[in-house]
Amino acid sequence: MTEFVPVRGFQELQNMLDVHKNRTSPIYLYFFGEKDSKGKSWCPDCVEAEEGIMTAFRQYTKDALVLVVDVGNRDAWKDRSDANKFRKPPFSVTSIPSVLLWKGQQRLEGDQLLKSGLLKLFFEETANPKT
Repeated sequence: MTEFVPVRGFQELQNMLDVHKNRTSPIYLYFFGEKDSKGKSWCPDCVEAEEGIMTAFRQYTKDALVLVVDVGNRDAWKDRSDANKFRKPPFSVTSIPSVLLWKGQQRLEGDQLLKSGLLKLFFEETANPKT
């Protein structure tokens, strides 16, 4: 069964990846903008894509870990300085929402996540890698 783990901020993400470094099943990183007390993100693209992304995770992954990563408030995300570590390797997130396969090259970003066909293809290629 796929497990969803909320992660707040860069250091918590690093800690979670370290805890799961020996995991053999896929680890996905789902980056989105911080949510308010009502559960709504400041990022309109994140709000628009969330339902489709979560549905795709539930439909197409079976034994994955999904780290649901809160990148912070709008000012923190828009910060292009070295302070925003999500924008640097190894994550190199350029837009939110973004979904990427940890330790892989595959990722979907922004409006790509609104396309159910792309989500299906992404998970078909990453959820059950050919050995």
